[in-house]
Amino acid sequence: MSGASGTESIPSLAYDSAGSGPPLVLIHGLASSRRCWDLVVDDLARDFTVYAVDLPGHGDSDPIPGQAETPATEMARAVGAFLDQRDIDRAHLVGNSLGVWTALEAAADGRARSVTALCPAGLWEPIREPLGAIQFNRRAAVATRRVIPAVMRVAPLRRVLIRTGAERTATVPYRLAVDAAYAQADARGFEQAHDGALHRRFDRAADVAADVPVTVAFGDNDRLLPAPRFQQRDLAPAHARWEVLWNCGHAPMWDVPSVTTALVRETAARSTDA
Repeated sequence: MSGASGTESIPSLAYDSAGSGPPLVLIHGLASSRRCWDLVVDDLARDFTVYAVDLPGHGDSDPIPGQAETPATEMARAVGAFLDQRDIDRAHLVGNSLGVWTALEAAADGRARSVTALCPAGLWEPIREPLGAIQFNRRAAVATRRVIPAVMRVAPLRRVLIRTGAERTATVPYRLAVDAAYAQADARGFEQAHDGALHRRFDRAADVAADVPVTVAFGDNDRLLPAPRFQQRDLAPAHARWEVLWNCGHAPMWDVPSVTTALVRETAARSTDA
């Protein structure tokens, strides 16, 4: 990896905010955007000041300049800079997939009040080759970008296209599916983030303080990161709670939004700095 050090090299993250209360940051996964949280933001905003951010090179956020690879440690630095800009020392962190890996790295940096980990990446033996499903979805989104709205209006086709992420495909709204496809097509930092995940894993579990509650939740039918290869418990913080979400895929905030928000609240409530 190349690139300058220091927060001055990290672009500001695009974000939406809602609600009031303790700060809570929602962190999306690879080739996604802050729009992926739309089904849970309003609920969480009843109890938290919710910040849904776009990671570097995703959504409306610029990539970190000068980097051929952007691993989760760098994504975490960007989240830390986002918190610093708002004079927030620690926040409740909620992530999905690569967003969880980012949240765990930020927790190891001392920036988390709690971590709700939805289908985390990084709890694996380092991957040497690109995951086929991720590459296929990216290529398909780029190739069909001009007709994404029309394609997604065909309900059976929409269900097929989002099946990598969702188990309850019939309940995923049209607008959410369209936004997800655009996010995949338009992620300018996809290659940097993708390559930053190869040959690495989360290896800082011991640095996550025991008083930072962590809940790890995998869908029972996660097609993207299935057990056991991608769900190695010994790589998570030793005090983490593990949950299985039934009839759920890789994006619990789509399949089971009310269960997702309940998990976030339960995890946050265990924090001594709630």
